[in-house]
Amino acid sequence: MDRAEAERIVLSKGWLAGQAPAFQAALLRVAELLRFQKGDWVFRFADPPGGLYGVTAGSFGVYIVTPHAGPDLSHILRPGWWFGQGPILGGRQRLFGTRAMEASCALHLPLEAGRELVRDPEAARAISQIGQIGMQVAVENVSDLMIRRADRRICAVLLRVTGAIEDAVLRPTGEVRLTQSELARMANASRDLVNRTLARFEAAGWLRLGYNKLAILDPEALADFAYARKNGRPAAPPAPWTSSRPGL
Repeated sequence: MDRAEAERIVLSKGWLAGQAPAFQAALLRVAELLRFQKGDWVFRFADPPGGLYGVTAGSFGVYIVTPHAGPDLSHILRPGWWFGQGPILGGRQRLFGTRAMEASCALHLPLEAGRELVRDPEAARAISQIGQIGMQVAVENVSDLMIRRADRRICAVLLRVTGAIEDAVLRPTGEVRLTQSELARMANASRDLVNRTLARFEAAGWLRLGYNKLAILDPEALADFAYARKNGRPAAPPAPWTSSRPGL
């Protein structure tokens, strides 16, 4: 990916696309394009302060840590997403970890350049919006994991981590990298159940599966199933198996 394409991505979707042109130009003027190999950590929980990152290609996993558990994969950031703004706004250390899930690229606003930028109150206000976006994702994450029926919970997490639902807007995706093991961890379900659930969804025409990747074809149908919506669609896809225990 070259610099021009990276800028085109972040100016066409996500947080930066909604900011004033003067702010966009000021940020991009001091940002650098970085490349990551699969498995590279951008930063880990409790790392010292660092800069802001905007995803331009590939995907980055968000790993959460508490005093009692972790790191645990909780979400996947795809092109257009920004993360790591805390230290620029005064945070002392990283509150979560982020790792490349595949060969990926990101624009990086270095810490000192970012702190210089937020001397302007309007720039500080703009960057603080990333935290609000992150909080919304955290709320959605908790809401997804409170779905008691596991196949619906898997479906809700699938919509969120593929980017098929953002800001309550549903849209099909192209092929995105996602393994069944990763989805199982994020949905708190067994890999076997994830495998069977995705096979049902593919048989219904709602998604297309590939090797360590998939494409969402009918996000409306998936949302109807995940959230038990009553919009004239079937409550579940046809399946050769149906557990008598709805919690499975």
